[in-house]
Amino acid sequence: MKKILIVAGGTGGHIFPALAVAKELNKNNTIEWLGSKKGMENKIIPNHNITLNNISITGLRGKNKLSILKGVFLLFISFFQTLIIFYKFKPDVIFTTGGFVSGVAGVVAKLLNKPLVIQEQNAIAGTTNKLLAKLTPFVFQAFDNTLAKATTSGNPVLFKPHNKTPHQGLNCLVLGGSLGAKPINEVVNKLNLNINIWHQTGKQHFEEINQNNSYKNRKISAFIDDMAKAYAWADVVICRAGAMTISELMLSKTASILIPLPYAIDNHQLANAKILENNQAAIILEQKNLTPKKLEEILNSLNQQKLVTMGNNAYTLAKPNATQDIVNFINQI
Repeated sequence: MKKILIVAGGTGGHIFPALAVAKELNKNNTIEWLGSKKGMENKIIPNHNITLNNISITGLRGKNKLSILKGVFLLFISFFQTLIIFYKFKPDVIFTTGGFVSGVAGVVAKLLNKPLVIQEQNAIAGTTNKLLAKLTPFVFQAFDNTLAKATTSGNPVLFKPHNKTPHQGLNCLVLGGSLGAKPINEVVNKLNLNINIWHQTGKQHFEEINQNNSYKNRKISAFIDDMAKAYAWADVVICRAGAMTISELMLSKTASILIPLPYAIDNHQLANAKILENNQAAIILEQKNLTPKKLEEILNSLNQQKLVTMGNNAYTLAKPNATQDIVNFINQI
């Protein structure tokens, strides 16, 4: 049995793959979590019987000068907060999925000669993981050729896929993201097609979309708790191209129309999307070209045979053992 410190925070893209690994490790080890004071982890982690420790750090990229100065000060404070957490918990191994909260923990792990295992979710590595990959030989990546000398594991996901459910007509799942993707929601609201739509709007846009719902074959949800069920229902998914979504599409054998977030850091969502498109598993529709007419044209071009082929192509890229492979590695260190 080991003491393992999981380090992840800020957004779901970092938290959920770390949580998939943490839940498996928690069966035979003692787990604690290190996160930030304002990230999503504060709502998520306490629900999973894992002790959550917070530090004061904030992100530095894309900030103004005043925010950067404040961030540097909080970085200094966070270093000592992290030292105290390490001293109290005495972890044997540190596992992180990157993001700004991981940098300090990675440096402390190096200073204290603790094994550091990192996992990168995107096709273009984040700044923190690029730096941490120079401090440790224990590096996993979701997709090939992201980081030098890394093992391609895929992304750990929190659900087990279900078989596709029989149905009539075309089932189109629309994922607006945890806070919703307003341009996608607005365009989907104007579609004029005889298809079945399950539209996850995000909490921010739910009321507006729900009030203006004149589409008889559309189900509207602010959130979807059972993603395995949603993917099993869907013939095609319209969504952004976050790393976890890409991995879920692969694992669930689901065709997709991907609309990458145009202002994602380093345009990493476009790089993620191209992995599926280059393998005939998805169609990329850039946001600058997103109109109801263009989306209707793409949907009308998709027949059942093409959708099945795209879904099967996606599955050839899947790494269904990602979580267990990383867990086995950590247990053996």
